[in-house]
Amino acid sequence: MFLSYGYVPDAFHRATIIPLVKCKTGDLSDVNNYRAIALSNSITKILETLLYSFIESRDLADEYQFGFKKNHSTALCTHVFKKTVNYYRQNGSHVFACFIDFNKAFDNVDYWLLFNKLLDNDPSTTCYVATRLLAYWYSNQQMFVRWQNCSSVYFTIANGVRQGGILSPFLFRFYIRDLIDRIIRLNIGCNYAGTMINLLAYADDMVLLAPSWRALQSLLLIVEDAASKINMSFNTKKTVCMVFNPFNRRKIICSKFPEFTLAGCQLQFVEHFRYLGHVIDNSLCDDMDINREIKALFTRTNILCRRFKRCSVPVKLKLFRSFCICLYDAALWSSFSVSAYNKVASSYSKCIKSFFNFAKYSSVTNMLLELGLPSFNTVIHNCQYSFERSMLRCDNVLVNNLLNC
Repeated sequence: MFLSYGYVPDAFHRATIIPLVKCKTGDLSDVNNYRAIALSNSITKILETLLYSFIESRDLADEYQFGFKKNHSTALCTHVFKKTVNYYRQNGSHVFACFIDFNKAFDNVDYWLLFNKLLDNDPSTTCYVATRLLAYWYSNQQMFVRWQNCSSVYFTIANGVRQGGILSPFLFRFYIRDLIDRIIRLNIGCNYAGTMINLLAYADDMVLLAPSWRALQSLLLIVEDAASKINMSFNTKKTVCMVFNPFNRRKIICSKFPEFTLAGCQLQFVEHFRYLGHVIDNSLCDDMDINREIKALFTRTNILCRRFKRCSVPVKLKLFRSFCICLYDAALWSSFSVSAYNKVASSYSKCIKSFFNFAKYSSVTNMLLELGLPSFNTVIHNCQYSFERSMLRCDNVLVNNLLNC
């Protein structure tokens, strides 16, 4: 009936916005440091799931989008990035990268432009009926903000997709599909074994890759033009560039390059950048990312010690396996110093001793046997094995191309 009449009741229009802090160490009074997550009722989510089957579509540009897709992850996207950069560096070329940051990308989606794109992509009656329902639904949304025990009054919104909705990831991917498609069809930028890899995207996190300065500047001009057509703007303060030099020092062309320009602003060059949670530096050494994971490991362990110190050993084991053994992107560590690896291995043992109340100089082997926990080398091996399996399960063209080369 909803599809037939293009109508949903008032209860479907309403959603609760929960502000989540992006950076806990940042300015908590800054509104830009919060992400608005929209919570809807369960019936709404069921309806969105059904509508997805009516409007779902695939395109070549979707292969370059790793966000919110089955059998895809941030690790796979970062892996493709690092493999592409290493390929060029090994063959004596520079690689220029630009990590693009959009201004509130999800919140600035133009409804009517989005719905017109849906109809142009699939003019069938089925898609028309689903789009008509979405148009009515989104144009009559009502939301209120809940913060701790306080709630605001209801207000309407005129643009943006709801972060937390079932349909929102697909609608956003579809909205920026033309931008991605325009870039990858230029044949400007990095090419790996016949496959153009000049852009990688994870939702609104986008990186451009090119083997020359002029090529990357050309890509930036095209991205700027394509973004203006879908009413998206850039945060040029957070958009940064990085230069990767070839392994052979004799093939380094220059140590300094002119600054890139985007939206009339000059972009900053950086030596390291946190891309999708993984720290990348301009030599692709993983020592900085290992240090990031060491800090995260101690942070998680300290939280467990503070909150669950008096729990039984079986409960502690369950908590430790869930929160401390899962090392983020550890499978991507391929170039690191022995001291950095030994440091993270030592940190792993220290965290176990701290949480399970072992003495400082207790035997690590006996401790692991008593608790039934894996050694650090086993944890890394399991991470690598799990990542390799995820690559084999992934049907992405870029990932499969890397596997076959």
